[in-house]
Amino acid sequence: MSHAAGSLSYCRIVVFSIIALTVLIFSTYGNSFDCSWHFDDEPNVTDNPNLHLKEITWENLKRALYSDRNNPTVLYRPVACLTFALNHHFGGLEVFGYHLVNIFIHLVSSIFLFLFIYNTLNLPSLRTKYASKSYFIALLATTLWAINPVQTQAVTYIVQRMASLAGMFYIMSMFFYLKVRTVHTSDRKVLFLILCIVFFLMALGSKENAAMLPLSIFLYEILLIQEITGEKLRRYLKLFAIVAGAILIFCFTYFYIQGGNIFSFLNGYENRPFTLTQRLLTEPRIIVFYISLLLYPMPNRLNIAHSFQISTSLFEPISTAFSILFIAGTITYAIYLAKKRPLFSFCILFFLFNHVIESTILPLELIYEHRNYIPSLPFFVPVAIGFSNLLQFYAKKQVMKYTIVVFIILLLIGLGHSTFMRNFTWKNEKALWIDAVEKSPDQFRPHHNLGRYYQNHGHQEEAISEYKKALSRSVLHRKNEAAVTYYNLGNIYGNLRDYEKARYFYERAKDINPNYPSVYVNIAAVLDREGKYALAHDYLVKAIRFRPDSIEANYNLGFHYLREGQPEKAIRHLQRLSDNKQFGDRVLLYLGIAFKQKGQLGRAVTYLKMAVKKNPRNIKPYLHLAEIFYRIGDNEQAKGAIVKVINLIPDQKTFEKILNDLQRKDSSANLQPQASVVIPLMRECCLNKSETLKEWSELLNEKSLPMNAR
Repeated sequence: MSHAAGSLSYCRIVVFSIIALTVLIFSTYGNSFDCSWHFDDEPNVTDNPNLHLKEITWENLKRALYSDRNNPTVLYRPVACLTFALNHHFGGLEVFGYHLVNIFIHLVSSIFLFLFIYNTLNLPSLRTKYASKSYFIALLATTLWAINPVQTQAVTYIVQRMASLAGMFYIMSMFFYLKVRTVHTSDRKVLFLILCIVFFLMALGSKENAAMLPLSIFLYEILLIQEITGEKLRRYLKLFAIVAGAILIFCFTYFYIQGGNIFSFLNGYENRPFTLTQRLLTEPRIIVFYISLLLYPMPNRLNIAHSFQISTSLFEPISTAFSILFIAGTITYAIYLAKKRPLFSFCILFFLFNHVIESTILPLELIYEHRNYIPSLPFFVPVAIGFSNLLQFYAKKQVMKYTIVVFIILLLIGLGHSTFMRNFTWKNEKALWIDAVEKSPDQFRPHHNLGRYYQNHGHQEEAISEYKKALSRSVLHRKNEAAVTYYNLGNIYGNLRDYEKARYFYERAKDINPNYPSVYVNIAAVLDREGKYALAHDYLVKAIRFRPDSIEANYNLGFHYLREGQPEKAIRHLQRLSDNKQFGDRVLLYLGIAFKQKGQLGRAVTYLKMAVKKNPRNIKPYLHLAEIFYRIGDNEQAKGAIVKVINLIPDQKTFEKILNDLQRKDSSANLQPQASVVIPLMRECCLNKSETLKEWSELLNEKSLPMNAR
């Protein structure tokens, strides 16, 4: 293939473009390296233990490939998840490394987009018209795409690496297909074909919407590689049907693997505030909005939670019918243009067809900006051609020519600045959700997530205010999402010790989502504080029924049985948590107490010593160890444990509280060591200590009980 760009060699063109794109992208995204985790980052990355790769082993890597916690038996975007796991291995949860990788992915996507457009413009079918200006068009179209503020959601939002990584492999696959069709040696054809297939699979392993790649390649082949004639049209339509059918088979096979039924995706509509019909009616309006957003991407138009009225019929709202007509007319016009302007036709159909998976039948949320990443890849080629034609038309009119050049420069500066400014919105959760609240005040989610931010940072009053605003909003993304808001309000009032309000909000959460195990756990905690132990037990059993592996439910139920003197049941629940870090040394302590209750003193000592090792400043394990050692006749170890207790007590007030706890007669008595053993041991150890413990000894004289006979 020959390349025309003045006197510049192909190598210089590529090198300069790479340098220019690198400078532009790192300039516009240079302020995003410290942007925090957001929203879907938590379930997908920060709270997903499968991606927390501490050691590179096959088992750990395999676990990363199956990282969907809702369905851990099937591969879940394995290529993207593997990159997250490797990020975590080398940098933990520090955001810098994740952003560096995301920007690098965007840069590679931009470089291959430039190469793809440039080589496309030099195809035999387009060379005559575009070869002389291919460099300008390719670089301008790529730059308009790369620094467009719409892409911040795919680049700065860490978890949307799934979209940008799929886009990178997508355009790489298309580029190598182009090379397959333009090189002349068979060995290079085979190599490029292998690369094309490999990168297609990598794109598919990053995000499922890359399944449209065969259709994009088909369009590229018939529109730009081959010349369209009436004779070939029928054959092309048959091939189109075959390719589209293959994609449908792939999609329905995927649904079957995921849900056990080829129509399993329809189940997702049960919890959406719209039906399948309403989604199909609404999405054409959203596609039109996407187009306007790409052409006019001002920061005040960008949002993580766009408000969009659901279309309930063709004429409600009226823009529904106009949008459908616009898209149908655009497709018809693109087909009409196919012979005269195949490149324009390809760009239009590429954009629309690559929105099919996420903008038709699947019960996904209606709108997200990152869904434009792949569809918009060649979007700005016609725009760049338009600017090129204007410059050519006004080549002899210097004023107009320089006016257009200045406009292009100002346009690029404006886009870059807008992207740079949009990144500030992604700096932290507070900035992101305040921005969303201002732009979509009618939506539930922005208020809820802003309230969650305030709650996590200790601003309880602000959190309550935002949660209540969220509950008063009518625009929901899921029918039962308000359950989490009520649950969080219950937690706030529980922390404020207003247990009546806490229980009210927990009950409201339960009414909305009866399968919410954490609600049952927290209602049980409130009932427990009110002394309603039997009722609390029933709620904990319900929580276990909904989620047998619930950490909180097993912990609280184990504690309940321990307090009730049922050690075997307590052990059954507590042993499920022995390796869990959430409760620190408490599970080990309670297991030690449970085995002590059972009379298995050896195992009790083992767990109590583990609790001491994990938290050497906790007095309780030492007290139980002292009792056990005394009971087995080891006075020296018993006194040694008591001495450690005395050394850990900071003042007399704390000492008196410990003594009062030891002599309690309420339901918590089963959790305490035997006072008739421990208090005399403490008295003896205090008498043997220095004069400073005389006051403590006098206190012990008042509370001392006779030791049980051995």
